Amino acid sequence: MADDQEQTSAVDEQPKSPNEKADKEPEKHEFKFGEHVWAKLSSFPHWPGRIVKPWKHVKKPPGKKLTYFVFFFGTEDHAWVRAENLCPYLENKERLSKAAKGQKFKKAMDAIEDAIRQEENKLNSTPDDRGKTSPEQETEKSPKKRGRALKDTASDSTPTKTSYASPKKRAASSALGSPSSKKQAKGNGLSFNSLALYNSFQAHLSDRTEDKKEDIVPTDKKIGFIGLGLMGTGMAMNLIKTGHKVTVWNRTAAKCADFVTAGATEAKNVSDLVSECDIVFSMVSDSEALRAIVFGEHGVLDGMKKGKALVDMSTVDIGTVTGLEGAITAREGRFLEAPVVGSVQPAMEGSLVIIGAGDSNLFDDCTSCFQAMGKKAFFLGDVGNGSKMKIIINMITGCIMSGFAEGMAVADRAGLSQETLLDVLNLGAISSPLISGKGKAILANKYPPAFPLKYQQKDMRLALALADQVEQPIPVSAAVNELFKRAKNLGLGEKDISAVYKAVNM
Repeated sequence: MADDQEQTSAVDEQPKSPNEKADKEPEKHEFKFGEHVWAKLSSFPHWPGRIVKPWKHVKKPPGKKLTYFVFFFGTEDHAWVRAENLCPYLENKERLSKAAKGQKFKKAMDAIEDAIRQEENKLNSTPDDRGKTSPEQETEKSPKKRGRALKDTASDSTPTKTSYASPKKRAASSALGSPSSKKQAKGNGLSFNSLALYNSFQAHLSDRTEDKKEDIVPTDKKIGFIGLGLMGTGMAMNLIKTGHKVTVWNRTAAKCADFVTAGATEAKNVSDLVSECDIVFSMVSDSEALRAIVFGEHGVLDGMKKGKALVDMSTVDIGTVTGLEGAITAREGRFLEAPVVGSVQPAMEGSLVIIGAGDSNLFDDCTSCFQAMGKKAFFLGDVGNGSKMKIIINMITGCIMSGFAEGMAVADRAGLSQETLLDVLNLGAISSPLISGKGKAILANKYPPAFPLKYQQKDMRLALALADQVEQPIPVSAAVNELFKRAKNLGLGEKDISAVYKAVNM
């Protein structure tokens, strides 16, 4: 137990000499497995937790700073936490127990106090009573029960946020992060990372989001979902977890396995999916992929008839969506374009912004689905307006990202601290999740694809075409497009848009 051992906080210990520092530094932050602590993530208050042994499939954050894997009481989440953000529980209880309020914090305090009492009772118990574990200990040991882990160095997260789904629905998806699920995923070619990422992001939903998702009343219509890539994974899973009846299809069929485990049905092909469902959502990479699933063999049009509907959420050109609308309405079907604002994290969290245009009645019929996948949905009228809005938004994003990347490169060449620059930006008027998140990627020199760079370049190209159509000069965006093309030619297309930094800092 923590109070049975003398612990010294790393931030309180000051070496008396260089030699002493060299001798003692490895022990400065040493916490023991099972020790109760206060752990702090990002800008959130200290939270009661316990140092636990990390799961085998969970990697430590990059960097040389000492980190510990922490179980958070009350929420039953886990995270890597830097040593300087930890302190012993009992020694700091009086001070830190007043730092936060709310039902979840009270639940966490009750849970850790109960765990401490159980451990004290265990010390005083008979041999027959020993060897039993508490629910918290069970959860710590079993990633099958809680298949998610956060990295406090990679995102702004809080231990107080949990999945908005009910316990029964959570049980359906809990196996997605389990070792057995990982083996299955490897066996069938499924990308385990996407589903593990989904569980991770579920751990830090806001209280408002959680309450809102719990209140969703799912439509009684049968829902189809096409495209289980980086974005589609979270979107489809949020539909399932909020109680919608979902049938899925993906070009790589193996990706459907875990969605079926979570409660979905798998369709043999696209036309069968459309025939079986009332409303079908699609989320694919580009215009060519969308036209293939609609006009191709066993495609959307083969199953489309009166009463059926397609809602496309991809970012595609205006000509493609207007062409789809004509083909679908010719078969007495309904069509809505609904591109989304947000990348992988909002898709996993269910906090996308949805931009709808087309059939207004279909937009209304999608209410519960939009609530599951997003935080706000807008209706912009005629088909084409949604695509225009999304293209413009992504054009602005590309310009901001390029300017930020150039600023970071100039700071580096000028001998300034990029980390300090990022801190200053995050405290100023242009502070945003884009600057914060992409800045961390640049500092770490790691670019996992939240939004692949090749798609950003595609959207810059679409923006140039739109601007040409309306005769609006966009010289800055034209230059940005050339920069992203250069980054693609450097082999960075599959990496995140923040990798454009490598194209300006060569």
